Amino acid sequence: MTQKRPNIVVIQADQMAAQALGAYGDKAAKTPNIDALAENGAVFERAYCNTPLCAPSRASMMEGRLPSESECYDNGDDFAASSPTFAHRLRAVGYHTALIGRMHFIGPDQQHGFEERLTTDVYPAGLDMVPDWTLPLDRRLQWYHDADAVFNAGVSKATVQQDFDEEVGFRALRHLNDRVRANQAAGEDLPFLMVASFIHPHDPYEPPREHWDRFEGEMIPDPKYPAIPPAAQDPHTHRLRAMSGFDKRDPSIDQVRRARRAYYAAVSYIDDHIGRIHERLKQLGLADNTVILVTSDHGDMLGEKGLWFKMSPYEQSSRVPLIMHGAENLVSKGRFANPVCLLDLMPTLVELAGAPEAKATGISLLESIRRELSGTVAPEDRDIMIEYLAEGTYRPQITVVRGRFKFVVCPGDPDQLFDLDEDPDELQNRAMDHAYADVVAQLHQTLAAQYDLAALESGVLASQSRRQLVAEALQQGRAQHWDFEPRPEQRYVRGDFWNALGYGTISDLSV
Repeated sequence: MTQKRPNIVVIQADQMAAQALGAYGDKAAKTPNIDALAENGAVFERAYCNTPLCAPSRASMMEGRLPSESECYDNGDDFAASSPTFAHRLRAVGYHTALIGRMHFIGPDQQHGFEERLTTDVYPAGLDMVPDWTLPLDRRLQWYHDADAVFNAGVSKATVQQDFDEEVGFRALRHLNDRVRANQAAGEDLPFLMVASFIHPHDPYEPPREHWDRFEGEMIPDPKYPAIPPAAQDPHTHRLRAMSGFDKRDPSIDQVRRARRAYYAAVSYIDDHIGRIHERLKQLGLADNTVILVTSDHGDMLGEKGLWFKMSPYEQSSRVPLIMHGAENLVSKGRFANPVCLLDLMPTLVELAGAPEAKATGISLLESIRRELSGTVAPEDRDIMIEYLAEGTYRPQITVVRGRFKFVVCPGDPDQLFDLDEDPDELQNRAMDHAYADVVAQLHQTLAAQYDLAALESGVLASQSRRQLVAEALQQGRAQHWDFEPRPEQRYVRGDFWNALGYGTISDLSV
């Protein structure tokens, strides 16, 4: 297993919206490192998460199955250790696999196929965030997103999230050194998968001063359409606002601007980390045989339609950046319009690694590129499914994206149909428009063929009830937490003095 296969580096930010990056057309963004990868790589213009919430989005990305298929519904749902992930699949064919940073695994398995995990997570691994669809909206659970994140946005000298991301960035750079050291010692060139996963720009919006100051005097656009859709048309938006406390108070325009500046600064902070990782790959001579993928688990509404954070099927929440960079023989360069999704990451990594083809709901991004370049597949020829099965709703919400159309169904809510070509800002619900009756009928038929919504609702409610009982029981008596604790590291000079020094040296033969 020593043939020359590409190294793979996946860099994931949390809640980083595609629309806030220069690579996706935002002129206010300061993201030169992401933009450079995009300019010389593959940019997927319409990439979606498959659920706009952290833990189930990441689990579905790693496994290549929808939340409804894996039954990992929300941020308090355990991800089964027996589910094969892309880390398992690459490890099985000889890749060294390492996770550095955030993945929001819930449950006792905190590695899910990674040979090494070098940091703990920023959030707990237990059943702390189990939703309850039987609670009224005014019964807010302690861990819900809170409007204070917008009202209190601003510069911080230190935060939990800054501490976490500084550790992730440092350990990612050192791990790249360690892969070179290991190959030097082994006399082999074994490929690796490194996932570096950051928490920024996730709320609270509290960037460092350096990044805040980059936007001094700069014009960050206000929300384009801050007005709240009517409750009769979009009750889900009103539920999300009530869940986070925005039904009680709305930020002023100055507070909105401050929060958006803080968010843009946090994105710039992540861009710096991405630049350092790319630069280290070049310094170590790894760049020519490494594929870099940059993405996020979901976006952020940032005040559009009166919403903040995620959990919504609207584009700002459900659309993610997805950029792939590598040598020309590995990655076709260009901008690609056919819709893709995070489910496609697993089959992509499997193809890059030369691992056995895996059964998956998604397809390889490389295959998507080939189909688009061949002209045999158009945007309307593939459906992208977005599910929401967590807090802020009482019943399953399912969205299908087909070409120019986005269709949203949630039992008890009015259907929503948006024509993204005619109405990219999703302002006009066409579900009752006679001109779109055939489209609505076709999309209803598609959803009916794939989903039994009554059975899915029963399954989610039963899962919540089971987990609530388990969570309550585990709080009694002696607690045993599932949070990952990194092993003590054997670093620096130990044992054989001179061999330890020699192992640690990566010579620079250019001088």
